[in-house]
Amino acid sequence: MKTTIKIQGMHCEGCVKRIENVLSKIKGIDNFKVSLEEQTITLEVKKENIIEDIKAKIEAIGFNVKQ
Repeated sequence: MKTTIKIQGMHCEGCVKRIENVLSKIKGIDNFKVSLEEQTITLEVKKENIIEDIKAKIEAIGFNVKQ
């Protein structure tokens, strides 16, 4: 399943790297792309139920997830 999550608070490539580091540790994500320009994360996940976990982990490192 492919989904896009809007993120607030990314200001630089360092922010992108922090989010990529978190995403790379979550099992169940097949592929992801973090876009600084669009302020989004595009994900391919195995199960829809991990999306809430992904959002929580991104918020835990200081970013705001928009619906």
